[in-house]
Amino acid sequence: MRLPCVLLAGAVGAARGVELGPNWAGVNSFFAHALPTTGPSNRTAYLDSMRQAGLRVLRIFISATDEDYKSSGSQAVDDIETKQVGTYDDRILTLVDDLMLEAHERGIKLDIAMHDRYSLGCWRADAYVTAYNLPNANSTCDTKKNQVEQFYTDPHIQAAFDARLVHILQHWNPHFNASWGQLKEVVLSFAPENEAQGHLESVDKGWWCRRAQVMKANMHPGIAISTGGSIELTDALYQQLYACPEIGVIDIHTYTTDVQSVKDVLQISLTWAVSHGKRVRLQEFGFKGNDDLKAQNVFPLIHAASEIGIPFMPWELLHPESSTDFEFWREGGFWRGLSELSHAAQRNATILPWPELSLSNASMRLKANWLLCIVNEECASGCCSNEWSDDHKYKCTPGGSRCTGNRLADWVSCTQNRDCANGCCSKEKSDDGQHKCTPGGTPSLCGDAVLKDGEACSSNGNCASGCCSSQRCVARALPAHCNAMHISQSVVLERPFASLFL
Repeated sequence: MRLPCVLLAGAVGAARGVELGPNWAGVNSFFAHALPTTGPSNRTAYLDSMRQAGLRVLRIFISATDEDYKSSGSQAVDDIETKQVGTYDDRILTLVDDLMLEAHERGIKLDIAMHDRYSLGCWRADAYVTAYNLPNANSTCDTKKNQVEQFYTDPHIQAAFDARLVHILQHWNPHFNASWGQLKEVVLSFAPENEAQGHLESVDKGWWCRRAQVMKANMHPGIAISTGGSIELTDALYQQLYACPEIGVIDIHTYTTDVQSVKDVLQISLTWAVSHGKRVRLQEFGFKGNDDLKAQNVFPLIHAASEIGIPFMPWELLHPESSTDFEFWREGGFWRGLSELSHAAQRNATILPWPELSLSNASMRLKANWLLCIVNEECASGCCSNEWSDDHKYKCTPGGSRCTGNRLADWVSCTQNRDCANGCCSKEKSDDGQHKCTPGGTPSLCGDAVLKDGEACSSNGNCASGCCSSQRCVARALPAHCNAMHISQSVVLERPFASLFL
């Protein structure tokens, strides 16, 4: 496989005001720590294959896994809160200790979800389900029955879950003689949970930020805090996630094969991220089918992420591969193509710096003409514009005269004025109360979509701190004080995905 053409650029280091770096790729294998030590799917061979393919990040979950899960030969692993919330069994963390050492020896970093939403009575039922009598659909995973909002809103549960996060971050790895929260040489990022609040009718958009505040106090600043992923593409466009000071990475998940939808959401997300100093990953995506079908449906999504400069992590590297499910293994056309795309990503410049991965920028290249862009500095032409773009998308434009960098079109959701081509982010004319790029908006009503500390609020999601208490945004409050909830709606984009930037 071959990425869209890019130009060699000795001028990479000359970019002004924007830090550029190489892009990268990784994979998901949420129970890699439980893989066997011998046989075709042994953990050492698994990590060696990742290294050879240039895959730099491995994503795992701290959650229970059955013996021989997916016929992988894995050992049975219990969650850390096996029988009772607040009583910890660290055997799973000890397995991860060993995985950390092996990964570090191969230049691979871990991306760790510290809990799994699907352990809350959806495929699995953990101690939180029992302790707090959460609706349990268990192996059927009927999400209509499994409405577990209580887990995310009850202050006692939030405090108990925060204690779990702290326990994990303070776990001591004897191989490195340090706690996990300080292992910047081993861990790229921690997320409080995989796909938190997924499939719920009511969402507290401040939940992620409040958890991130607890995590930050127990982590080295060189490790990122991420969101852990969205259910739908537009769930990654909660403005609060981008405004929260403690969150560093917004994770996007999707199992759509609609490449244009993915491109449009990635371009919005990256525009928001750049204006808030955040980063974005296409952290989870995949396709059920044989090797050829996987390649036909997954590689276009990788191209979409690569063109705009977003890292990609397909689901899921595992032996044996499956022709009817999402698993793929280190042989066949899909693996060869993924390896080529992974190596190619590291030769392309992105406006999202990832210094944690120590990637070489010796052969890094700026974008060629007419590729999608966000800022001028990433283009070999020095101009990111939609001036001569027949589809109105912002591209690297040779000889452009309106080199503004990416700006969102009228009625697209926004976080602040600078996101918008019309210069106004407002809910003044919005039927659903969402901030959008508003043509002709009243200047005094144009501004930030997310409120600062001390400003009047109606829900936790209104506040950059993630907490609305007594109708005011407050920072680092106790869970019992952050009680302002509302029924969430998906981010309304007003137009079909294909015309978001018209």
